[in-house]
Amino acid sequence: MSVSIVKELYAAFSRGDIQAILARVDQDVVWEMEAPPIISFGGIRRGIAETAGFFEGLAKDHTGPQLDMTEFLESGDAVAAFGRYEATMRISGKLVNSPVAHYFKFRDGKIVRYQNFVNTAAFVEAMQPEASAAGR
Repeated sequence: MSVSIVKELYAAFSRGDIQAILARVDQDVVWEMEAPPIISFGGIRRGIAETAGFFEGLAKDHTGPQLDMTEFLESGDAVAAFGRYEATMRISGKLVNSPVAHYFKFRDGKIVRYQNFVNTAAFVEAMQPEASAAGR
């Protein structure tokens, strides 16, 4: 059952329906993505309001996000999902393309823990402006 909820969450993300995602988040959620401070959507967030900041960071920094999740594993009240994420970075105009792994822990149909694993080095690199010909 939890895999179907996760697939619904990804469909909502594709539609830009962040409220549908937040409706599935427990008030005591821990939403985690380890990343350097330059990645605005990284960090450990607690509660629904802080979790909304994750999506605000994505919207602020990325255009045209595409999330393609292809594999799902379920064990009890936990789901792991694997795929790729691609977006254009607003600051540089560069494309980032990274494998992703997401872990969801559910209680009573709500997400109580989320962990996001990406290639953060690819995001940092994509945020860097092109070196000018004069600067080479």
